[in-house]
Amino acid sequence: MANMTEARSHVRPRAAQAARVRARFACAAVASALALLGAVATAAAGPLATAARTLSVADTAHLRYHESAGSALIEEGTATGGLPGSVKVRFTVGPTVSASFTIYTHSGTLSGHGSGTLHSSGTYASFGGSMSITRGTGRYVHAHGHGGFYGVLNRRTYALTVQTTGSLSY
Repeated sequence: MANMTEARSHVRPRAAQAARVRARFACAAVASALALLGAVATAAAGPLATAARTLSVADTAHLRYHESAGSALIEEGTATGGLPGSVKVRFTVGPTVSASFTIYTHSGTLSGHGSGTLHSSGTYASFGGSMSITRGTGRYVHAHGHGGFYGVLNRRTYALTVQTTGSLSY
């Protein structure tokens, strides 16, 4: 009987060890299958959306008179700062000022509008107000933003200097 007990004590550890190996293999197989199913489901769902990028931007544009269209001045020039590029502005001056603009950067365009209060003093008229970015192209296709809109207009030459500050999301 001692031999039988001794034989069983050797068999049980081997059987238990084999059962543990099978259990580990089964867990690994289930984990692999779940990972594969997750990868297939992700691929079928399509690309994931990317997070919007938001920038704090401060730009200055030096514009020169190009032409007039009714009571609006068409001004063109360059912008420097966070979004450098060329700028085209349709600027209307009255008791208030209003502008629609497009900035042409190397990564796309940004368009929007602004308005403000005119502070006139002879040759130079200053203004201050707010502006909004409403659309874009290229890298800025989903652009939107808002901020301050400030500047000075030379009433003799129609030269216009505009400063903007604000945030841009795209």
